[in-house]
Amino acid sequence: MADSKNFPAISRQVTELVLAGSSAHAEEAINDTAEQFGDLAVVAVLDTLEPQVAAMHLSAFDGGKLSLATLLISPKAWAESLAFFAATWGEDMIADEPEKLAESLFAHIHGIIFSGDDPERRAALIHEALSTDWGTTAFAALFSTATGEIIELANDIHSRGAHSSGQTTSDHDVIPLALEIARSDTDAWDRVLFEIFPDWQPGENQLHARSEEGEDNDEHDHEYALARTTHELLLRLRKQVPSKSVRVPKTGGRPSLGEDIFA
Repeated sequence: MADSKNFPAISRQVTELVLAGSSAHAEEAINDTAEQFGDLAVVAVLDTLEPQVAAMHLSAFDGGKLSLATLLISPKAWAESLAFFAATWGEDMIADEPEKLAESLFAHIHGIIFSGDDPERRAALIHEALSTDWGTTAFAALFSTATGEIIELANDIHSRGAHSSGQTTSDHDVIPLALEIARSDTDAWDRVLFEIFPDWQPGENQLHARSEEGEDNDEHDHEYALARTTHELLLRLRKQVPSKSVRVPKTGGRPSLGEDIFA
């Protein structure tokens, strides 16, 4: 492995290429580092990148396996970079293209988490990302594209447990990701549900998807907890982009569900 004195120079090179819009060349520099010094050197270099730079680089590949950075970035560094994923979104873009932005976010997150077959790495990625407010909001935005399926899965998980669940009436792409969260980090799963359904009071009201007509809940406030829309969650994510680099992920302050949450 390279001496650590080499890392700043490599990090500067990668940063300059990414900021210049040459993510392909930045990836070549990362690949060269791996060939010369090994994968651990790449991990060390990626850890020294500013999170906004890492976000720019990873987003250029949509989390695809063509990026060695996708395969090797540490869970903590990825969680920090996720804070900046929405930095280029404007409110008009969010209003006009929420589905497109959600698809891009899904491609990134799904690609990172399922880039390898190591269950311990997947669990660490999920834990680090969902230990932050922005990570929780990002995952909630993905699941808001299939709220009905998420409600069905949540009920199934409550009834049978996460490791015995997985059967839904839909084969929506978000289901494997939701199951991975529920099976690896139950607290993280709880936080995501509360982010989608902010007015939910377990045991007092039920999770409820909004109708396609944009149903409000004036008549049934005491019965249902309505889901936030994809548009609302993407706006929340955009507003959570830090004004400067973040090196210590902010722990989410969302409550834990505790026992008998679907009683």
